[in-house]
Amino acid sequence: MLVSARMPADSTVHDLSVVHHAGSTLIVCVDERGGVWTWSLSTGEWLARPLPYAHAGDPLVAAFPDAENTIDMVAALSVDGKLLLAAGGDEQEPALWDLGAGELLWRTPLNGAYLADVIALDGALVTAQQYSEEVRLWSPDGTDTVLGEVGELSCLGGARVGDRRLILAGGSGAEVWDAATLTNIAAFDPDEGRVWAVTACAIAERTAVVAATEKGELYAWDLGAGPDELLYEPVAASQGPLETMAVMTADGRPRVVTAGQDSLRLWDAAEGFEAGHVLTRGYDVTAMESAVVDGRRALVTSGRDGVLRIWDESDLTAR
Repeated sequence: MLVSARMPADSTVHDLSVVHHAGSTLIVCVDERGGVWTWSLSTGEWLARPLPYAHAGDPLVAAFPDAENTIDMVAALSVDGKLLLAAGGDEQEPALWDLGAGELLWRTPLNGAYLADVIALDGALVTAQQYSEEVRLWSPDGTDTVLGEVGELSCLGGARVGDRRLILAGGSGAEVWDAATLTNIAAFDPDEGRVWAVTACAIAERTAVVAATEKGELYAWDLGAGPDELLYEPVAASQGPLETMAVMTADGRPRVVTAGQDSLRLWDAAEGFEAGHVLTRGYDVTAMESAVVDGRRALVTSGRDGVLRIWDESDLTAR
């Protein structure tokens, strides 16, 4: 393991986002009480980042002067020297803050379109919103574009495959958009079970779209083939739901990383066999993200024990 660090708050890390800002790698976390923190890999420093309530001053909340943010999902990005954070939760609509200044930049209306997920993507943001079941692309100034609707919308993914950037969303099925043209290019449906995590990766000359379901199964489709053409039969990867997933290259091959209650498991993206297994008893992974850390590809995870861990390839391929 490259490094681990415990959040100063006595709390579970609910979500995380890795961002490169001002020459340093920062990991932005949210605790179970909605508090936002940043951890610097270079200095080891944790900073609490108090955020003004997104809906302060709104007439609809005037009767609740003590109302606070209910944040449990975060996505950070560095734009024009500013560290920005898009956040919200399953009881709060998305908003954008300047973390350095501690200022609210914009918010969406109080309309019940709470967050199902949020990700950062090449200087922009993507939200999956409940109620409306809309996937939206946002610029930092608050301008937005509706990409489409996904039934039972639950999760987002972003992937760069060659020169192409993809936006993915999961719910009753998996939908894929080309981020350059904002056009929907594919839709896939698992045999059963809602999609709770989705991503994509390159396999030789093909692009694999990988979905994890509430039934604990992994599905993999060829983006360039028909919607019913699986790369292999669904893999029973867990006895319970798979809610978080990432892709790393290990041994020169793309591996899908899934988290169970007491382990991280690697699956070969091309053929579906298990390629690594790491026990994490007492950790219970809550979120993960594949990122470049100090010039090397790594996996960043958070857990219910309040600890961030950064894993390299050798950690994950050990059996």
